[in-house]
Amino acid sequence: MPESPNPSSPEPYVNIQDAAKKLGVHAWALRRAVKAGAIPAYTPFNGRKLVRLSEVVAAIDASRIGS
Repeated sequence: MPESPNPSSPEPYVNIQDAAKKLGVHAWALRRAVKAGAIPAYTPFNGRKLVRLSEVVAAIDASRIGS
């Protein structure tokens, strides 16, 4: 059984392609949402855009239509 993540440790950043694979969405859709500012992205060192999965999921949940 995997250990539960330490709540005091920071959430890892993932690139857009990996986030899309993990969430089962198209990478182009995430890139478009990042470009539009709907999903925050970070470019800490090399200019590649990184996202946090929790922020991507929150953006998707916020765009839900209906109940």
